[in-house]
Amino acid sequence: MYERFSDRAREVVDLAREEARALKHWYVESGHVLLALLAADETEVVGLLGTPAEGLRAALTAALGRGTAEPRDHLPLTGEAAAVFERAPREADRLGHRLVQPVHILLALQATAHTLPADILAYPQLAPEWIRAFLTAPEADSLPGSLTGDPAAHSLPGAVTRDPAAHSLLESLTRDPAADAMPVIGRATEIDRVLRTLTRRDRRVPLLTGPPGVGKEAVAVGVARAVGEGRVPDALLGRRVRALDLSAVLTDPHHRARGTALIADLLHEVRESTGVILYLNGALTPLHLPEGTTTPLGLLRPLLEAPDVLAFGDCGPRDYDRRDPDPGLDRLVQPVPLEEPPAADVREILRAGRAALAEHHAVTLTDEALAAAAALAHDHVPDRALPGSAFDLLDEAAALARAHAARADTPPDGPLTVTAAHVTQALAATSGIRTPAPTAQAGPPPGHDPYVWAMS
Repeated sequence: MYERFSDRAREVVDLAREEARALKHWYVESGHVLLALLAADETEVVGLLGTPAEGLRAALTAALGRGTAEPRDHLPLTGEAAAVFERAPREADRLGHRLVQPVHILLALQATAHTLPADILAYPQLAPEWIRAFLTAPEADSLPGSLTGDPAAHSLPGAVTRDPAAHSLLESLTRDPAADAMPVIGRATEIDRVLRTLTRRDRRVPLLTGPPGVGKEAVAVGVARAVGEGRVPDALLGRRVRALDLSAVLTDPHHRARGTALIADLLHEVRESTGVILYLNGALTPLHLPEGTTTPLGLLRPLLEAPDVLAFGDCGPRDYDRRDPDPGLDRLVQPVPLEEPPAADVREILRAGRAALAEHHAVTLTDEALAAAAALAHDHVPDRALPGSAFDLLDEAAALARAHAARADTPPDGPLTVTAAHVTQALAATSGIRTPAPTAQAGPPPGHDPYVWAMS
């Protein structure tokens, strides 16, 4: 990787590891590379930054934080840091330079989208066109404005500037699946399976399969948190998970008229975003485009061959069984089936989600209501799996309790409480199934008549 690196560029690589060690990190990410560029005291790089090196160093150090790792002889590169060093020779080639210099590493940092340095360096004077013009100009003084003056003075003709407040298309169309999500209970086996599969050489696109309500998105939340906390293999360090629902995007009236162009731009950003792991909601949901019908996973298939593009998705069992045969895609995809969690985990999941439901409906949910929802959903809601089916029943029971209280002649005295009876009524209201409470029996149940048993 470093064959064409000059001595000064190699020094930056070594300094990046030293910066990581100083912060007690056990890996080298792109933020450490920018710290190394500042520490190398490269006049042309610091001049191009147009801001005091001390201020940038303080901002980077605060953003990276300090770890607790013990010193190690070798610190691995994260995927995004490796992508920066791999891209630096291409930046040198664009400028007709044989050797890679530190400033080419700076260009590679900016070109690697959605990373900490790219966000911090989002200043108008740092547009790549401005840096390239500086490198190719006969004399730096021939450029308009001062390299260290007011950013507004840098008005290179034709330069494309970056607005730090502007969000990329990938950022605006995706979300963080772990944001505001409830704790993930259980599913450690499935989360580990997804993380392992993402690091494989072949069949490295995990596809969570399971019925609605089984908790596919909860596994995605667990994966996102593990990646964000660095509890992942070296190949996944420094990345982040972004969730994309393409079917929702294309049915949005705001995007419907430009669906094809939107997808083309989005795929271009995914190809360039080496720091992102894309989570596809409904990976095999049919998408009806002017060019024909495809799926989100099918759209991404040309990109998934590249080792830097990482993605995983989910789908229902029917979508998976009815998918069109595609040997090329099957060689990339590794199904990860999900079954209903055990009863003990279901009870814990319902307790963890109780606060959000109670706050939304302004009610109190009793333990008996939670137990009734789990039991009735398991026995009488065949089209959805636990724990999602139980949450649906609790949501309906709370809404029913509020409606009854609103129609009552006298308002309830104190907070409204949702009981097991409300859950039973909610099941009857939504499915027509009536499940009366069991009555106590005076003695043991009567035995079967042998004649009736034989006839049955």
